[in-house]
Amino acid sequence: MKPARTAALALLLLLTVSLALAADKPSVGKPSNKADSWRFEQHENGKGTMKIEGDAAVFETTTTGAEDWHVQANMPGLDLKEGKEYEVSFKARGEPARTVRLAANIDQDDWHPIGLGEDVELTKDWKDYKFTFKAENVAPDKKNRVGFVLGSEKGTLMVKDFTITEK
Repeated sequence: MKPARTAALALLLLLTVSLALAADKPSVGKPSNKADSWRFEQHENGKGTMKIEGDAAVFETTTTGAEDWHVQANMPGLDLKEGKEYEVSFKARGEPARTVRLAANIDQDDWHPIGLGEDVELTKDWKDYKFTFKAENVAPDKKNRVGFVLGSEKGTLMVKDFTITEK
């Protein structure tokens, strides 16, 4: 192959890859394997722990409260846009197998929901999860959050590769 043709093909390939990468929307979330990306909340009698183990965030509910939201783990400070669709994807497992709630809410008083509320059926094995929602009634100034409601029963949730991407 002639050098000019090889160079032209290489340039075309580089341009194609660059355009494909530019079309991808960046995640509006934070690195899920960093402790400062999460806010672990314990209310009233709900108790638990949070730690990072390798590439996973590990949330444990040790004492349930009167309400399921008395133990929760949230990724706060999200700049969600009104009316936009978002995809939340992650890998997770539970010990024991159990159900937790994935929810998006504003991150200020009255903490109302903003379009996402799904039960996540955890197994003891890692499993891929993907949920899509339309953001409605969001708060301005990055006062939105996506996270897990954990206080309905004792157990551990392990999460990795957690992303929130605008569709």
